[in-house]
Amino acid sequence: MLTFNKLIEKLRSGNIYMIIGNGSKNQFRYINDVKKVLKNYLKGIPKNSSFLYFGDAPNSKKPDIGYVFELLHKYRPDISIYMIQIAEVKSWGVPKFVKDVYWHKDYTKKCKWGGCHNGKPCSNTKKWVNIAKRIGIDGLLVLGGGEITLDEIKLATKLHIPYDYVPIERRFKGDGKTRVKNSDTKKDKIGITKQHHLGVVN
Repeated sequence: MLTFNKLIEKLRSGNIYMIIGNGSKNQFRYINDVKKVLKNYLKGIPKNSSFLYFGDAPNSKKPDIGYVFELLHKYRPDISIYMIQIAEVKSWGVPKFVKDVYWHKDYTKKCKWGGCHNGKPCSNTKKWVNIAKRIGIDGLLVLGGGEITLDEIKLATKLHIPYDYVPIERRFKGDGKTRVKNSDTKKDKIGITKQHHLGVVN
């Protein structure tokens, strides 16, 4: 188990990246699209790099950002995946593809999983922001996403972290129940990041 300082030491020696996007309430509509994007992105990632992962459970039947990390490990086993997650959910376990874990208690009921609260990064988001300020983060891949993702895009911009935004379609409209249909608008198919991302036409 890692402390924050030990995590920093492990990350310091190489390139650091993140992937954020659709969680369990959105999921991905077409997993083959995700696979293509991921494979293409990984072509530009140096060998033995590290990725930060925030504990979304990998499940191929409910494909969300957690499953993307399982695919990442499959495509590039040379990459080290470090998990950052709140200590409260230790009982959920740790996926086999994770090299090591930093459990923390730096969260509140109002901001448990990440994003911003009262304009400040909190929980898991606060941790990667601190990493970026200490040693830098080399890149970020954004695959759709919800409110927390949108907060993190804005933070990445402020911290001058280069990122690739992919307006990828989600399976559900943010409630985990209402399926996206072919007749839906592009806004509905992609969600809040499509509506608010700079440079994306509504």
